[in-house]
Amino acid sequence: MHKHYTYFPLRPCVNHFSHNHPLRPIDRIREDDELICSGCGLHVVGSTFICAKSDCDFLLHRSCFELNSLLQHQSHPHRALQLLPTPPRDNHGARLFVCDACDDYGTGFDYCCSACEFDLHVGCARLPKTIMHVDHQHLLTLYYSFSCINRDIVSFVCDVCGQHVENKLWVYYCDECDFGIHIRCMIPDCTNRLC
Repeated sequence: MHKHYTYFPLRPCVNHFSHNHPLRPIDRIREDDELICSGCGLHVVGSTFICAKSDCDFLLHRSCFELNSLLQHQSHPHRALQLLPTPPRDNHGARLFVCDACDDYGTGFDYCCSACEFDLHVGCARLPKTIMHVDHQHLLTLYYSFSCINRDIVSFVCDVCGQHVENKLWVYYCDECDFGIHIRCMIPDCTNRLC
């Protein structure tokens, strides 16, 4: 794979705990290169850290490079989450995890509490508490399960895709309109704000 980037002038390399080769800060990555961050798994544009070895494709958004190694998150208040560069091996030897916010797999950085078997994508861990969505006119508030909404809700159906949402999954909700979206439908609308 060819590396497509522009940097002026050449900057000294830095180290990051997640990678065994030095990384070089790069000012710009072209949008049309469709490169993926090795930390969060999202497309990379703009300021990036890229592996200095020519045969290595490791790269990180600046925001992923600067992540704290410990995170005290409101969704998991009793223990801090540790940033793992790769998920621990599962029972089948694979290095992946299932995010407790969105119920999707992850293979990159993992905010993890091993004692509770609680895992978050770095993107999910950085979701804002309130956000606007193109399908709704009011501000939506993030809840870490639909039972956290001040109602006696027995089941929750996403107003965007129509799927039933498990109680343990995160949702954005407007109390005024009884309008809610689960994280899987919300993330494509807000990924540009995460990095």
